[in-house]
Amino acid sequence: MGLTPEHTKQFTLFNEDHPKHPVLMQTIDRLNQKIGKQKVKLACQDLGRTWKMNQEKLSPRYTTNLSEIVTIYAK
Repeated sequence: MGLTPEHTKQFTLFNEDHPKHPVLMQTIDRLNQKIGKQKVKLACQDLGRTWKMNQEKLSPRYTTNLSEIVTIYAK
């Protein structure tokens, strides 16, 4: 899916990288581009659920959206 550059990776303590993993990931990416997003998944993924970010307790964007800055008036 191209989420991270190929030269960066997260290291694990116990697992060794298998030389077939990059080829497998590229193949899955190509298939998903060709037949549609999320059509091909790994067996360890929950096939019936689409992940969504929980945004119920999202903090205000005061530092990134100037129009949302709170204005306080003193009397």
